[in-house]
Formats: sequence, C-alpha cells, structure tokens
Amino acid sequence: MHLRAANADPASPFVPPYATFHCGIVNGGTGANITAEKCVFTSEFRVIPPEDPHEDIARYTAYVREVIEPDMKRKSPKAGVEIEVMTSVPPLRPEADGEAERLARRLTGDNGSHVVAYGTEGGQFQEVGWSTVICGPGDIAQAHQPDEFIAISQMQAGEQFMRRLISDLAR
Repeated sequence: MHLRAANADPASPFVPPYATFHCGIVNGGTGANITAEKCVFTSEFRVIPPEDPHEDIARYTAYVREVIEPDMKRKSPKAGVEIEVMTSVPPLRPEADGEAERLARRLTGDNGSHVVAYGTEGGQFQEVGWSTVICGPGDIAQAHQPDEFIAISQMQAGEQFMRRLISDLAR
C-alpha cells in the first residue's frame, strides 16, 4: 500500500499525510557549457506507517532501470545510474499497549496521542523487537535550522524526565 498525496488518508495524524521523496543535494559538472562527466543526487524518502521504505526504494530503482537509463544510453552508451542506499530508516509504528509508551506516560503524565513526521532510530529499535517511544526536549520546528536551539526550560524538563526515569528503574 502506497500512501501518496492523491490518495492520502484525510484522517492521518501525519503532516503531510503521505510519503515524500525529494532531492536535497545535487553536485556535479565543471562548467555551465560542459556536459558533466558525473553528477551526484542525494535524495530522501520519508515514509509513514504502514509503508515499507524498501518497497519505495525498489520502485524507484525499477523506474530508473526501466525508464531513465535506457533513454540515457540511447544518447550515450557509457551513461548510467548508480544507486547507493546510504541508510534505511523504517517508520516507527504504533504499538498496542507498548511497554515504552506506558513508561513514558507514567513519567510524564501525558496521555495524549502524538505523531511526528521526521525520522528517528525508533523504527530500527522496533524492528528488532524493542518497545519504542520517541521523547525528548525541544521543538522540531527549531531543529535543523541555522539558528537551531533548545530552550533552557526544555532542557530542564528533559533533566526532570531523566531523574524520574532513573528513580522508576531503581525501584
């Protein structure tokens, strides 16, 4: 099942409510009037549950092999595309009565349901069978910006959370 903008679930809590693909870095060539010998595109898929990032990579690879490369090779037989997967981060999926979620709720008193539209290592932990929840200080709107920061009050809240966690685990 592939959730795209055209068939996104309007009830999805994610923003945007569908998987995305974008090319964030393009690097190549030596001059505007010279055909580049090599050009590197660094791209990123962001998938949301229930999607599998491996399926998107396979579809992308098939498209490149079946559509893009044949056209390139008609113009220059030496042309081609190399695809290297640098990382693959599975989406964190909701857990039915997850142990980590119960612990986080107990320590924070927050009983709301929250989702985020950014990647973490949480899905990798979950893949190997660990109950997982993402929590931490700061606001994602302030992250990965030229003036990235975490408010002192958020750091203090994070410290208190860690103190409660240590106390809870020491029992």
